[in-house]
Amino acid sequence: MFIGHYSVAFAAKKVEPKTPLWTTFLGVQFVDILFMIFIVFGIEGVRFVPGINEVNSYDLYFMPYTHSLVAGIVWAIIVAVFFRYTLLKSKSYSDSSKNKIAGLIGISVLSHYFLDLPMHNQDLPILFDSGPKIGFGLWNHKFLSIATEFVLTLIGLVLYFKATKPRPGFAGQYGMILFSGFLFLLVFVTPFMPPPQSIGEFSTSSLVGYILLIVLAGWLDSKRIPVGA
Repeated sequence: MFIGHYSVAFAAKKVEPKTPLWTTFLGVQFVDILFMIFIVFGIEGVRFVPGINEVNSYDLYFMPYTHSLVAGIVWAIIVAVFFRYTLLKSKSYSDSSKNKIAGLIGISVLSHYFLDLPMHNQDLPILFDSGPKIGFGLWNHKFLSIATEFVLTLIGLVLYFKATKPRPGFAGQYGMILFSGFLFLLVFVTPFMPPPQSIGEFSTSSLVGYILLIVLAGWLDSKRIPVGA
């Protein structure tokens, strides 16, 4: 799963409109951000194997610290607690709202595992690398994979636009619409992009992409307000 992960980030805005979109954009890709750092230092591992599936060439052979189910739960708790007692601590929201937002950020982190599950080959650990690994293999069917990501992204965006309305100005009126179009473009072109030539290139390009999307999402979200506000 690539762009489809962001469907959860958008949907969280419908559940609690006070949730900053950048926090859930960070949340849904948090374990991938860690993974890109870990592979550079040899903590986790990926190999490039052309033809391993129809969508990409990634043999994700060792990633128990970021992409196991148990790791996802642990990281979700850590991130939720961190945001609850840092970013949200000084907000004027009620405690119940703060807890709800923190919980949604944590859920966004954990959602990564469950959205990866239908797409990946059998490379997602449950606990340890030596134990069972699961994955339903939609990456072996390129156009079904693209369709799945498209539908998920569309659902997330529909929920987001139902929960928010634009502020005055070009960025408020059209920014998120243009951003949505860009995300849909990525859904369709990413499976056809040339593979990276090295671990360093893979890690660097991915991290830059994640950061840019987080920043853009956060800025454009600030140009919208909750419906009814």
